Amino acid sequence: MKRSDLGLLALRLGAGSILAAHGLPKLMGGEGRTAPAWLTRLLGPNYQAAWERSGPVNFGKSLANMGVPMPEMAARASGLAELGGGLGLMAGAGTPVAGLVAAGNMAVAVRRAHWKQGLYGQGGYEFPLLLGVAALALALTGPGRISVDGWR
Repeated sequence: MKRSDLGLLALRLGAGSILAAHGLPKLMGGEGRTAPAWLTRLLGPNYQAAWERSGPVNFGKSLANMGVPMPEMAARASGLAELGGGLGLMAGAGTPVAGLVAAGNMAVAVRRAHWKQGLYGQGGYEFPLLLGVAALALALTGPGRISVDGWR
């Protein structure tokens, strides 16, 4: 095993888990909904509030305010891109596709939701840009040998 394989594993687990953690509430959250207790314990007390604010309906309303067409469908697609892309990156399964899907979703988030705030600070595009670049880097380099793709 090479150090680069460990580095790719660390990058995949870090970026993938954060993407998945952001995608799940977009699909399953909403007013009156409760995040799984184990997930709230793992991710912290702010996760439940994010879960309640999110969901396809609430996230869709935010997308509608940004002028995104078919906002509820776009909300579901974004949630699937983040959850599916994040899980794919974590496992190193279908890494080129998972990385490109996640990077594309983050590019849309940068442009549509965060661009006006600038790079730095609350609401800025630094965080989605970093996640997108990490996902793109993994799509281009591959997952390394410690992965589902590497074991095939």
